[in-house]
Amino acid sequence: MASRRVFSEKILARLSKPLTEADVKPQFVFNEAKQKGFWRPPQVSLRVQNDLRKACMQEGIDPLSIGLPAVQPRKPLRTKPNKLEKHERTRGERQETIRKNLEKMPQTIQAWKEDKLKEAAKQKSSLPF
Repeated sequence: MASRRVFSEKILARLSKPLTEADVKPQFVFNEAKQKGFWRPPQVSLRVQNDLRKACMQEGIDPLSIGLPAVQPRKPLRTKPNKLEKHERTRGERQETIRKNLEKMPQTIQAWKEDKLKEAAKQKSSLPF
């Protein structure tokens, strides 16, 4: 079991004051004069928010009651497939072309034989001797 963490008086004093949305979430500020906007960071960093949440749990206070946002579920890690070598990446495409060519092979052989017979017929002389 984890040991009990000792929080500073400063952290424990913050538990008594409720936090506003601007304290814990970044705010978009739009400047009308320049027609530009920027994101203002939260007043309480995520690390301090986690410390406050842990202190709340340790003191038996609901973190949502003092204005902390609910804990977001962790997103799964994004994984990229390995690049592989070119012959491995194109293997499926090559196998498909080979399969299609094998299906056409009897017609290809037949056409080749006919061409060969035509060439042989051209080479024969028309003279009887």
